[in-house]
Amino acid sequence: MSAQLVIEYIVEQHGINLNTLTDQDFGNFSWLNEREPVSNMKGEKVSKSYYYKNTKEAIRIEYSKIVGDHEYNGVTYPDTYLGWKKFMCWIDWAGEIAVRKEMQPYFFNLEPVFIGDGTETIIGFSSQKMRKSMKEERFAADDYLQSKNPMLYDLLYNRYTDEYNRYLRTGNKTSLVTALNAESDSAINAVFNNEVFGYEPMTIKELIIMNLQ
Repeated sequence: MSAQLVIEYIVEQHGINLNTLTDQDFGNFSWLNEREPVSNMKGEKVSKSYYYKNTKEAIRIEYSKIVGDHEYNGVTYPDTYLGWKKFMCWIDWAGEIAVRKEMQPYFFNLEPVFIGDGTETIIGFSSQKMRKSMKEERFAADDYLQSKNPMLYDLLYNRYTDEYNRYLRTGNKTSLVTALNAESDSAINAVFNNEVFGYEPMTIKELIIMNLQ
């Protein structure tokens, strides 16, 4: 029975048409319970699962960002955050992904961001939805660090209060990275130079900077 999908059992029990099922339908089924989404240390939403009667994972929605070329006024801008895509994963009774189906992607309505010096120099692209999403990610990453490593969180927040708050509010990490790299306190640098368990030889400071947007 381990090869059978949990969703197949549900289909048999409730007469659901598997071919037409979308993630928009899940909230209509009383026997499917939505779990809290899973985010990574950068605050990015990774997945969300639905459990059959809150006991067995049946469906997992995986999320990933779409980054690529963006064309604007005949110019190509590489490595632009374009939107995100979702994958619907059917889980078998052993808890493994048996079927993975790519769903319709979501794209931002991007507008240029100018440097603001009167030259109309473009420094990037954004949209209202993107800005909201990225701000939520920054605060989710802030919460993640506070819950996982409160001592490091206190050090960062107390030592770099203005720079850290500016980053959280605006997404501009320049002053925070500059302050981290210019740190002269030997005790703080000793903490920053420790290697991160499981990510060796990456140091704590390198991990902090890597997780910034």
